[in-house]
Amino acid sequence: MHSLRVDRERKLIDLRLKAMLSPEDAAWIGEELRAAVRDFGPEVGQHVTLYDASSIPVVPQATAELIINTFNNEAVRPLWARKVAFVVVTALARLQVQRLREVRPDIGIFGDREEAIAWLLEE
Repeated sequence: MHSLRVDRERKLIDLRLKAMLSPEDAAWIGEELRAAVRDFGPEVGQHVTLYDASSIPVVPQATAELIINTFNNEAVRPLWARKVAFVVVTALARLQVQRLREVRPDIGIFGDREEAIAWLLEE
């Protein structure tokens, strides 16, 4: 359903979503992601995060709302990455990610994984 890889050298968290996510799935993946972020210790906030959703056309509306609410949660903000990029391949998925910009306007939205990683790693 997903894979989570942490590249400590580049301070890159790479979350690949491989199947449609229910709100429950997204909540569990979010907990796993936050645990990976906390492992950065004093470097939390210096990391970057890639959400690669190129394998799924769209997430259910309830899942999208949960993700928006999570990004908007004051308790989660101290764990925010320095930069966040989403890779999506459909117009509807792009619209869903654009809604996240209401909470975090600096989110990068890309159609290509390599382009997203390059943007995340540039200073």
